[in-house]
Amino acid sequence: MPDIELKNISNYICKDINLKILDKEFLVLLGPNGAGKTTLLNIIAGLIDYEGSLLFNGEEVERNDNKKRKFGYLFQDLHLFPHLNVFSNIAYSLKLEKKEEYYIRSRVEELLEMLNIKDLVTRYPRELSGGEKQRVALARALAFHPEVLLLDEPLM
Repeated sequence: MPDIELKNISNYICKDINLKILDKEFLVLLGPNGAGKTTLLNIIAGLIDYEGSLLFNGEEVERNDNKKRKFGYLFQDLHLFPHLNVFSNIAYSLKLEKKEEYYIRSRVEELLEMLNIKDLVTRYPRELSGGEKQRVALARALAFHPEVLLLDEPLM
């Protein structure tokens, strides 16, 4: 995992945030609704605009270059694709990266086993319980071996 440093990060909700997260360090953000926790995660993930500097291993990351960030993100609302079954939801990022089909199948099967959701593979999000959706979303976030895993309220 890279060191992540935020220098004078500001946007509409976050004001002058300075923070350093070291390699292999866990960071938990606590605060009331509307405090900017999700906004800060979205800034780190490169999903929203900000002022200031964001550095990974001491190198500034360009604002619009979220593909190079290698971050898995478990969104608060999970954001599963309703038209894709469990297998396809998990495989989505691997297909975007144009991985070989045998690799995609192997990685998805590994995650299905790890998260104990093998029996859900052909089901769609509307057919899943909340906990099952959460495990599928976690599998999707882990599928491409991210360097950093961002979890937005993972224990709903």
